[in-house]
Amino acid sequence: MKKRLENEKGYTLILTVAVIVIFTVLGLSLLTLTSSGIKKNEIRQDNVQAQDLSDKGIKYAVNDIQLFLQNEIKNNPMGKTDFYQLLEDKIKPNCSEGGGITIPGEKQDQTKETKVCIDRVEMVSNDEKDLYKRLVTFKSTGIVNGKTRITTSKVIIGTDAIPDQLRYALSTNDGGDLYLHGGVEIQGDIKTDGNLIITRNAHWMNGNNAIWENSVGPRLVKDTKSITPKIIMRENEKNIYTVNAANNYDKHISNPIDGSGIHYLDKSPYTKLSPLDTNTTNNLKNNYLFNTPNLDIVTKSLPADQIDVLAKIQEKNIGTVDYQYDDLHISSNDNPTKNYTKDKTILVGEKEKVCTKWFLICLEWKETGNYVGDMIIDANNSKNSVPLKGSYYVNGDLTINDTNLKSDALIYVKGNVEIRDSTLQGLNPDSTLIIFANGNIQISNISEYSDYNNPSMIKGFFYSKSNMIMYGVGSNIRLTGGISSKRLILTALRGNVSKQTHPTSNQESLTNGQPTYPSRLKVTYDENLIQQYTTFMRDQQEEYITELNPPEYIERSNQ
Repeated sequence: MKKRLENEKGYTLILTVAVIVIFTVLGLSLLTLTSSGIKKNEIRQDNVQAQDLSDKGIKYAVNDIQLFLQNEIKNNPMGKTDFYQLLEDKIKPNCSEGGGITIPGEKQDQTKETKVCIDRVEMVSNDEKDLYKRLVTFKSTGIVNGKTRITTSKVIIGTDAIPDQLRYALSTNDGGDLYLHGGVEIQGDIKTDGNLIITRNAHWMNGNNAIWENSVGPRLVKDTKSITPKIIMRENEKNIYTVNAANNYDKHISNPIDGSGIHYLDKSPYTKLSPLDTNTTNNLKNNYLFNTPNLDIVTKSLPADQIDVLAKIQEKNIGTVDYQYDDLHISSNDNPTKNYTKDKTILVGEKEKVCTKWFLICLEWKETGNYVGDMIIDANNSKNSVPLKGSYYVNGDLTINDTNLKSDALIYVKGNVEIRDSTLQGLNPDSTLIIFANGNIQISNISEYSDYNNPSMIKGFFYSKSNMIMYGVGSNIRLTGGISSKRLILTALRGNVSKQTHPTSNQESLTNGQPTYPSRLKVTYDENLIQQYTTFMRDQQEEYITELNPPEYIERSNQ
């Protein structure tokens, strides 16, 4: 019995030792695996942090160059030639020379740093609008505990040296709202500095009363170089509103605040949509826009309006011009400008004089320093043609009435512009009509009641420092170029209208839910017009660089 007990004790000892050995081996294995996992996690974490540093390095370098250029054009006003040279001198490849910048880590962590350099600098293109931009390839290396990650990114930096207003098919400025009434068709991006108001009904004016006609919603079509049409809005405080027929037209377009502090558009029957709401895009496409399958709503910081019409006119008031008129009246029978060429400058206006009176007797006429003078084009019949060429600086109002205007002209207007009961076209396929007005612009009854296949074909741009309205109900207009104003209203039907039934019997015929007739007001953005405009006037002020484009990231790769 004693011997058996001693044997059992021996087995127990062996078993205990075996268990201890097994757990020791398992423990060491687990410790090794854990240590290896921790090390791998640390390596992975180092790689992630290195990648993050390299990405941030690109943004740092881009922002650094952008800030440098902005300070240069702000503190040292320069023309296009000087800005071109600035890009040539300051933005150069420096990776091969060990150049660039090094961004150290925080003081408590010296194991991290970022090295950024410029690997390549190229011209974007040789077009006028691209001469003052550079395609810059940045190379950024993020380093964490000896682990490196490299990011390469191509960014377009510089400016196209054109006003922001010329970048869009439609744009509003200075907080102005954009109104799209009825079957308006827009090809290209639209920008509103205020609210966007959309209705499926078109309006026309019967005296002071707005008459609303059933139509379809506006149609937005992408620009030829874009993927989708875009609605670009200020990043906060502005909204999209939809409505059928406005009950009070004056309040509809002015959006006043009532006694309770509520805006008119924020009440029934208007529906408010936020541009930041992800559902807004589909809501617009499905319920308020016509035949617009793709759409992007973009919110961002928008630059201030830089166009100064009065300054342009004042330059000519005190400068040199080729021809000057106190007032300029043009008709089909009397056109003093008919032999002018496109490069001629014409000033319309004389120094204003006021009479110093003694009772009813005029003692003396004195100049006020202001220039006044109107420009009127009236052929007495819209079939009578009037050619117009040159650059005009008008110190009063511009009126074009009852005329078949054939133009290749640039017109700056101190006052208001009214174009009515006329047809508009270019002198040749490349001719333009570009109008910059400090006052309001109203365009109505253009190619009125014409067949939808026979519109006024206008290649040009209309800008108003104030408000603008363009009618496409009786009118029939195809504008290739763009429109910009403080408040902008476009209204249109689709198809044909007639004087007898105008405008209640329009051809809004439906086939599978889609009208088969084109819009009577279509605006198509054309960047080639920008190139024509930037070469149209070459005075020094026009050459000044006043703002930069936001950096455009077009490609990125990691390694």
